[in-house]
Amino acid sequence: MEKRDYLLRQIQALAILLSRLRTLIVDGDRATANATIREEMRNVGLELSTANALDPATLRMLLGGTMLDPRRAFTVASLLHMDALRARADGDDAWAARSDAGALSLLSSVRSQLDGERAALADEILTELRGPLPTPH
Repeated sequence: MEKRDYLLRQIQALAILLSRLRTLIVDGDRATANATIREEMRNVGLELSTANALDPATLRMLLGGTMLDPRRAFTVASLLHMDALRARADGDDAWAARSDAGALSLLSSVRSQLDGERAALADEILTELRGPLPTPH
């Protein structure tokens, strides 16, 4: 029970962080969002610039290859997705595309290992990353 409570608090803290980052980006405080994303990325053991520069396969290998820690990969993917939103708002579509590619790769790799709130949040992010479904005519 204690472990489940701890995991739920981690998920809730990440959801709050992602919501705060999205608000900062939408409200135009992208410098604060960028600094926060970089700090949180360092907290999970990566530099944002490194994560963005790596191709998706290399990023997965850096995070453990076939032995990915789903929680760490999920956190990195979520932060990369927020970074892509920030970069796009700053007009840096190339940076945004690289961050989104890394996020999509990581989430796709670990989605089946996630459950509960983490899985629901991953599904929301994956939907954003893949874009809206085409509407039938």
